[in-house]
Amino acid sequence: MPELVGKRLDIALSDVERAGFEDEVEVLGGGTFGVLDESNWTVCSQEPAEGDEISAAPRISVDRSCDSEDGLDPEASEPEGEQSASPEESAAAKATPSVKPAQKQKRKKKAPAPAPETFTMPSLVGMVLQDAQDALQSLGSYLLTQTDGTGQSRFQVLDSGWKVCAQDPAPGAVTDIATLVELVAVKLEETC
Repeated sequence: MPELVGKRLDIALSDVERAGFEDEVEVLGGGTFGVLDESNWTVCSQEPAEGDEISAAPRISVDRSCDSEDGLDPEASEPEGEQSASPEESAAAKATPSVKPAQKQKRKKKAPAPAPETFTMPSLVGMVLQDAQDALQSLGSYLLTQTDGTGQSRFQVLDSGWKVCAQDPAPGAVTDIATLVELVAVKLEETC
């Protein structure tokens, strides 16, 4: 099994296929509407672990961002003396398949950098919608709304097929990461 944690879902699925597994991979997560665009999701954990043999359908969990709110694993912060699992519960937990162990292991390897409280809004007008979203997320901004620039209220299902016509807040504005950013977009072949 290749290392998948931290990779975009589309790349991870391709890596599993290149490793010789051609059946369906079980993907956990994906939000309310499921996974519509695989490039919008990041692998947070995997089963089997990197280097293990693939004997059944791999299970991977995905999210927009894999870090917890404070960047720490809440279970890892429990003092050792407060763990109250009985030996039977511990054995049952080890025998039950779970996606959490790989997630904990990844967090121990590299602690995430603290997210900034504010960022300077980049100019996104003219960019492909997917690239604009990636740029905002790289700055710590994950609160996004997308609006159809034609007024037809269409959903931007495949973000790479749309371009940004307008944005709010304006470029150059110092923006709190908790601010909802609006991107007005039209299809690539349409005029703003």
